[in-house]
Amino acid sequence: MSEFEPPPFDPHPFFRGGHLQTIAATREVSSDLLSPIQHVVSVSDGDSIVLHEDCPSDWVPGGRSILLVHGLSGCHSAPYMLRLAERFLKLGSRVFRMDMRGCGAARPLARNLAHAGRSDDVVSALDVIAAKSQEGPMLAIGVSLGAGQLLRAVGRIGCGVAIRPLWFERLERISVVAPPLDLRRCSVNMQRWSLRPYNYYFIRALLGSVPPGVHQRLEFQNAMSERRPRTLWELDDRITAPLSDFDGAEDYYEQSSACHVARFNPVPTLVLAAADDPIVPVGCFTDNPELWPQATRLFITNTGGHMGFLDRRRKCWIDEALLTWFSA
Repeated sequence: MSEFEPPPFDPHPFFRGGHLQTIAATREVSSDLLSPIQHVVSVSDGDSIVLHEDCPSDWVPGGRSILLVHGLSGCHSAPYMLRLAERFLKLGSRVFRMDMRGCGAARPLARNLAHAGRSDDVVSALDVIAAKSQEGPMLAIGVSLGAGQLLRAVGRIGCGVAIRPLWFERLERISVVAPPLDLRRCSVNMQRWSLRPYNYYFIRALLGSVPPGVHQRLEFQNAMSERRPRTLWELDDRITAPLSDFDGAEDYYEQSSACHVARFNPVPTLVLAAADDPIVPVGCFTDNPELWPQATRLFITNTGGHMGFLDRRRKCWIDEALLTWFSA
């Protein structure tokens, strides 16, 4: 896919470096065009996720549908989810924003935690979209944790570990933005003292939004009877892994990392990342030359942080890059 080139990225001069670019991603945005219909989708272990559908007035059967999957501690109303939904809605696509289990509108519907290995939940969302899109083409975008889930889903289907859905040929293109490809490497990176504020932010956000059904579980109550986790590794080792049937953080990272199956992905894919991402080391994308199949286009900017990419116009560059990719 070497013929594809995204628009040039001219970063904002006042948001220099990965940390400031990452902070820029938290800006709130309006969503005047969105008035979604909710679809509750059953997934494994008795949990449910929620899809928020916005359909253009001129959409006809056979038109394009796109799934948006959020990142860690996000939901359907995260700023990037709102921006992208409005942009694709204006272009005539039917848009489905996914709430992972325990997130957003799906928070009261789960007794289990969302994590990087929940790629089957993405497949369940696409099952519903395939049924509603009436043979039309399908697209998908994953951001951060959601990007890892999406990439793991198509990779597992590609290598035959997961069943190939009937709609898989209709999945024309996907894109993943800042996926935590190697979870262990990302978690080790996050233990650096300079990144402890990120640990504090994510731990506070994650523990503050634990679903009521998880709160009721004895395993969670026992884990929280000790001191509060200080790093994401400790959070995953004490809470995420044991509550999700993994044998500790190492086992969770090994089984759930998308890097193990990315090379089997047959779907035309755009991977967007920044060299100064403080959360996902750039080496995750570049160290292994056999990681990416021919159908995948990897594009790494010099700056942009983690989901920042703020340009001189105070716009998020990834929006234009993604629109260009799905229009190519």
